[in-house]
Amino acid sequence: MTQSPTRRGFLAGVAATAAATGSAAAAPSDDGPPAVDPSGPGRPAALQDDGGDTGIESLLDDLVESSLEGRTASGATVAVVADGEVALTKGYGVADRESERPVDASTPFRVGSVSKPVVATALMARIRRGDIDLDEPVATYLGAGLDEAVGSATLADLVTHRAGYEMSNEGLWITDPDDLRPLPEALRRWRHARVRPPGEAPAYSNYGYAVAGGVLGAVADAPFHEAVAADLLDPVGMTASSFRQPLPESLAESHATGYGPGSVYADGEFPYLGLGPAGALSTTAEDMARFVQLHLNDGVVDGEQVLPPETVAACQRQWATAHERLPGMAFGFVESDYGDVRTLRHDGGTPSFYSHLLLVPERGLGLFIAYNGADGGAAAGDVLEGFRSELLPDPESDSDPESNSGADGGTLSSDGRPTRADDLGGTYRSLRRSWAWHDRVTTTLQAGTVEVSVADDGALVTTGGSVTRRWVEVEPLVFERVDGSERLAFDTGADGETIEYLHRGANPTTAYGRVEGADRLSLHAALTVVSLLGLLSAVFGWPAATAVGWYRSGDDAAADSRRWTDRPAALARTVAAGAAVAVLAFPVAALVHLAAAPFAVLSAPPLTFAALFALPILGLAGTLAAVGFAVRSWTDGYWGPIGRVHYALVAASLAVACWLLWYWNLLVPPL
Repeated sequence: MTQSPTRRGFLAGVAATAAATGSAAAAPSDDGPPAVDPSGPGRPAALQDDGGDTGIESLLDDLVESSLEGRTASGATVAVVADGEVALTKGYGVADRESERPVDASTPFRVGSVSKPVVATALMARIRRGDIDLDEPVATYLGAGLDEAVGSATLADLVTHRAGYEMSNEGLWITDPDDLRPLPEALRRWRHARVRPPGEAPAYSNYGYAVAGGVLGAVADAPFHEAVAADLLDPVGMTASSFRQPLPESLAESHATGYGPGSVYADGEFPYLGLGPAGALSTTAEDMARFVQLHLNDGVVDGEQVLPPETVAACQRQWATAHERLPGMAFGFVESDYGDVRTLRHDGGTPSFYSHLLLVPERGLGLFIAYNGADGGAAAGDVLEGFRSELLPDPESDSDPESNSGADGGTLSSDGRPTRADDLGGTYRSLRRSWAWHDRVTTTLQAGTVEVSVADDGALVTTGGSVTRRWVEVEPLVFERVDGSERLAFDTGADGETIEYLHRGANPTTAYGRVEGADRLSLHAALTVVSLLGLLSAVFGWPAATAVGWYRSGDDAAADSRRWTDRPAALARTVAAGAAVAVLAFPVAALVHLAAAPFAVLSAPPLTFAALFALPILGLAGTLAAVGFAVRSWTDGYWGPIGRVHYALVAASLAVACWLLWYWNLLVPPL
């Protein structure tokens, strides 16, 4: 890898300062962050578009080309805006391996959840015009059938991921375009459950953004993709961008091919989103450069005032946070602190594309990057780190020295232990998971988990995966990492007393909830093992014991049909063994189905998958019968004492297995 130019070298090599953008910074108000002097110190100079190589182009060439090495992604597209001017739009690699068509700045890419700030900006334009009242429940703007699903959630709750929805795959990935539904119908058909009151805790929700998009369509009295185009894409000049599914033919033909695990999606044919506003946008680096300009130029794009400055400022101000000492959510953007510099960002991932959008409003700097591979997240991470480290101040040198007043980087409480130290310890799991849909098991296993404890010296210790970190309390229930790079905070639940949530400053979109009782995975693992042993002893143990008995006795019992109809004991074992076979066969069949059609199974299950639920239903019926036989075995004297105990254990194992299937929403078919 070529040595990256230093920030000092980059600034020294800039050709010249570009002309003023023609718009003044917004005055300080309640609608946005304080104004920033465009000529203030530390702001990177703009670049002349002279067609030649520039410092920023060299920097991005180095970073992006290196990031593509060894990746599934074969190409990337980039846009950089500095001082409100487009400094770079460029493509790297190939859009399609087979044809070796190169990526350029006009190649469309699927951007996933980077769609969300685009949707939020269009909504804010409507809000500022008075078409939408932020204090009104969004059910006010939607048709019948969504009142119960939406409840009292407001648009701000939806956009800041605080409406209380679960994070489910239901209705998300659609492989057959004939299965796509108009957005109002999709919202009613694939309703995600509300599992907590609006505003209680953040939990990332694609369904919430789909509902927000539904509000935009309802207010505009048009299909969502037409409404967002008319309200934002067309005025900004994003003519090569679209939420339409399937894509218009012109975009589909020029679209980058997506490369997912073992799959290739060409000509705009990739898994569609049943909840389109959450991530169905396809766009180009050139178009996203205009969107970035909009946000860095107070609504001005190429000299034209597309949106009022107040609208842009309202999008960029903080709308929600778990604590004033933590980053939070702007309107459609995620806040992050890089040292003392506030940044706004959003990333987006699909099965075959990845994108990232970064804005630094106070520096007039923005970056958009997209890859045509599912592993683009790691590649983009390398580029973003290099971009920030070269063009923004060193976070360590610019951090507030007052924020680290303790010996370990913070201030311990007076007795050496954190506030409410005895209440903090335990397991916390990300709320970004499903509760009511049958993907509860997959989303829970993928959800981040943090173990929290308090060390003898009073430091808070967190362990997530193989990473252990130490934190010190800087104010009650607020902690800072010993290196000062991140904060976290604890919060109470609905009762206002019990510590229920952990909030990480690095991820303000989703809190971690305390895990207790029946929700502990260790309990489920133990119950699964015990139940499995009991079921296997019935499926294999009883036939083996019967065969041995027949062999020893020489009795041709297999030919005596009355043995199975006249002896309740034999029938009891047959019922229990049959139930065990059904219960054991279901997860195997479901996993095979999932491997064959993962998107369909998780999002919009086909009838073949629903038919598999005949197995657990039969297993449940057999379990109820087995419990009855277990009771009768003692009253009627089936077998000896050991045989009766064993049968009772098998019946108990069946009951546990059915409870596990019920807990994970796998007992009855998804409806």
